[in-house]
Amino acid sequence: MKVLAVEPGKVPYETEIEDGLESLQKAVGGSVEAVYPYEDPVAVIRNEEGKLIGLPMNRALKDEDGNIYDILAGKFLIAGLGEESFSDLSPDLMAKYKEKFFYPETILHIAGRFVSIKQLLPKEQDTDRITKSSDLADKLDNFFRNSDTGYEDMFPDMKEKREQMTKELLAGNTWKSRMCLAAVAQDAHLEDEEVKLLEQISSYEKAYGISSYSVYQLSLSDSTDIYRFMSYDWLEKKELSVERSNYQMVYSAELTPADTLDTIFQDLNLYHPDGFKGHSLSVSDVVVLHEKGKDTAYYVDSIGFRELPNFLEDRKSQKIDRNVSMREQIQQAKEQASQTEPKATDKKHRTPERS
Repeated sequence: MKVLAVEPGKVPYETEIEDGLESLQKAVGGSVEAVYPYEDPVAVIRNEEGKLIGLPMNRALKDEDGNIYDILAGKFLIAGLGEESFSDLSPDLMAKYKEKFFYPETILHIAGRFVSIKQLLPKEQDTDRITKSSDLADKLDNFFRNSDTGYEDMFPDMKEKREQMTKELLAGNTWKSRMCLAAVAQDAHLEDEEVKLLEQISSYEKAYGISSYSVYQLSLSDSTDIYRFMSYDWLEKKELSVERSNYQMVYSAELTPADTLDTIFQDLNLYHPDGFKGHSLSVSDVVVLHEKGKDTAYYVDSIGFRELPNFLEDRKSQKIDRNVSMREQIQQAKEQASQTEPKATDKKHRTPERS
């Protein structure tokens, strides 16, 4: 019987097995269960206890909206359906389901639900992307080593760590870089350097169609208490603005096609995923959607969300303002110095002027 075999981490392949229950059990490594998720005359034959016995997660089954409703664990087969039992998979269906399950998937449990990420095959990763991923990984790793004294102790092998970061970028997991970057920059007070690297991550996401999201919450200080848990209308009445300098990034994750602001709000209230260090998503928090290089910030309001067009520009403008302010101070100091210097041509004694 000709079937399509799909194993975790591998490309599907056509194979032939003998008819009968014993050969099917041998192929999937245990008790057999057949499910019929498609309108085509095909059966998905899997290990009935695959998830219970901890077989590696293989591919996800999704509904028409892209939401995962089941996960296939371990090796499974796609077989045709005859009148009374399984049959050869026809050539056209063989090609169709080989394409459907062509890419291996990484399946993660994030914020109380599963998400699947297609793994790019090495031969399909163009040289340009590999180079850019490696360059970005080198810059991030160099920043971490120079900024965090504990980082080098955790990852003493620079080459190995940079290769790992490159693989994460190639897999589309830019949110992991955002998380690490935010933690290191906040602890070391290196926000200006963080801005530059975040811009490079956004450019990378734009170039390769990657989406993620980040959550910002107010810093824990007396100066931010007046903003905490207040609606946007209240801030406007008090003539207060939502400024990036008052916030810290507390979480970042992949933005899947099924994610919306409402689902993100629900997930981060009902569940606190690994790596989430903030409080449940609440009024005054900010969610930033990084959609294929386009960053859009939203204020979590008492009802719904309010877009913040200038939220991410705030940090850049602050840097410019600081530079301008420094130039102004230097200029003022020069002017004061010139006013108080005694003039060589003036022979009369003068009391120095007060600036």
